[in-house]
Parts: sequence; C-alpha cells; structure tokens
Amino acid sequence: MVAVLARPLPSEGFHTPSPGIPPVASPYVLLPNDSRGQASDYAGIEEQSPLRLRFVRPIVNAYQYCSPGSRYRFQTDATQVTFTVAYNNLVTRYDARNYIAVVLINGAVTASFDSRDVSYVLDLVGATSRLIELVWPYADGMDLIQVSVNVGANFFTPAARPSGKLVTGGDSITHGFTTTKITDTWAYKLAVLKSRQLVNIANGGAIAVAADANALIGTGADRVTYMIGYNNFGAQTALATFQAAVEGWINNAEANLPTAKIYIVSPIYSPNTNTITLAQYRTSAAAAVTAAGGANVTYVNGLSIMTNNVDRLVDNIHPNDLGAGEIATALAAIVAA
Repeated sequence: MVAVLARPLPSEGFHTPSPGIPPVASPYVLLPNDSRGQASDYAGIEEQSPLRLRFVRPIVNAYQYCSPGSRYRFQTDATQVTFTVAYNNLVTRYDARNYIAVVLINGAVTASFDSRDVSYVLDLVGATSRLIELVWPYADGMDLIQVSVNVGANFFTPAARPSGKLVTGGDSITHGFTTTKITDTWAYKLAVLKSRQLVNIANGGAIAVAADANALIGTGADRVTYMIGYNNFGAQTALATFQAAVEGWINNAEANLPTAKIYIVSPIYSPNTNTITLAQYRTSAAAAVTAAGGANVTYVNGLSIMTNNVDRLVDNIHPNDLGAGEIATALAAIVAA
C-alpha cells in the first residue's frame, strides 16, 4: 500500500499547524466559515473558522485527519478562482499518501492539483454561474485556508447536496489506496452512482473491530458498506475471532443506524496465499451476517464485484482505477436505491 512520493516530506513527528491567514474583509474572498460556501460529505469538522477548515474522522489512528471525498462548495460566475490550502502534518503515516485534490464544476471532474502546492488557480471562460466544488484527497491532511475570485464576480446559493448518505467503512481498499485520486476510488464512484453524499470512514491497515461501527453514530447514513478481512488475512487472525468481530460490528451498526441498509463485503480478489486463506475469511464474513444480520443486512462476496485478475490490482491487494470502477458498478447494482 505504499504510494510513490513526488517530493520529500517533513520528518516523522514534525508538526506545524497550518498557519491560516489574517481574515480579509473582501466580497471576493471566501474564508472557510463564510456562509456563501458549504462543507459537505464529511464525518466531522474539527475547525471551521476564519483561519481554516479542517475535517476529522471519529476513529483515532494515523489517518484520522484524512477526509476522503469531503467537499467545500460554492456557486459563482467568477472567471478565476484561487484555492489556498495548507498541509497540516496530522496524517502520521508517511509511507502511504495521496495528495491529489480535485475540482468539480457542475459535478464534473475538471481539474486536479497537488495539495502540497499551497495555491491553485483555476481559470474559466465566460462569467457564467457555475457550481464549484473542492474535493479532499483520500490520504492527506489538507486544510482549506481561503478561496478568492476575480474582482466583479458574484456568488449565488448553491443547490443542496443529496440528503441521503453513504458511509463506507473498512480498510485501505475502501479508503482509496492505490487509485490515482479520490474521484477514481470505488467509494466515491458508488456514492455518485447512488446519488448520495459520501462519508468514508475506512482506514488503511484496519482489521475487523466491533467498536468501529460506533463511528456511524451521528452520520445519518441510510446506506452503509463494510468491506473487511484482508488485514485479518495478513495477520492470520483466528477465524472465530474474526467472525466474532464482524458480528459485533453488525450488532453495533444496527443499533446505531436501525433503518439503514447495511452491506458486509468480504475481501476482493487477491492472488496472495497464506495458511488461513482468503476464502476462509470470506466464509467467516458470510457466517457473521447469518448469525448477526437482520433484515437490513446483506452479505456481498468480494469475488463477485471485480474481475478476478491481477490486471485489476496495483500490488496484488489494492484495486487500480479499472478495478475500483468495476467494484463501484457492481455494488451500485446491489445497494438499494
């Protein structure tokens, strides 16, 4: 799950909070708490002040300050938009990162940039009202500092995001590793296909933990996926222990979101082998659904959602862009409308 780094990083343990900038009284600057902009598709906000917008996720680990697919959005007729961002150094894993932020215009992927570049200028043709959305990378601690537009530009009220929410839980395969950018991840694509906001709470390196379902509290999700098992396979967790953890996760999820449709997805294809096989973990995940699942819980065999070939994988574990697209399409046919 190691991503190729384009430039050196600060030494591990170094921390300088993103500085923010002094608030600017200007009709052409959106500070992060300006009511003309909207934050969406997030699990939590740690700070939304004149200095910065910083998202946070409820499961405490090295990736807590990643916020895959979160958005800041506004409607404007600007012909030039400048995003100012900062790297907060709060993602404490330096070996598996993705820095690519994406800009959507009227819902379409229009531009992307390396969030470590601090500033990105988007030039547009014609003073036409457009919905502009900044989408957070899937594995970087990016803070928004401000958005500025050309003099004379106007802001309008953007259309609301969908009221339905899809929460995706699990390990790095759901987190997004190792697709090109956030909009290539299967979780992002699935949320678009199902017309829902995305709240991605998956974390690289995660194993099945019953208490992780408590991260669902307060999300208001009506659809939930939990793809888990590969890291248990890597650690050779006893099957009974793995099954009990998945059962506990299901029980907690149902208690926290009693009306949500929940989909337990076993590990996708991998050619890797071990004493306890991936097939056995898939069987245990299915058994957990049988033992603990109610009417709203569905088991999905991970082998059924992607072509079972290494050409869909980056490192024999994580899907590439093609594999991630197949997973999204397959799950969209399974997840309720």
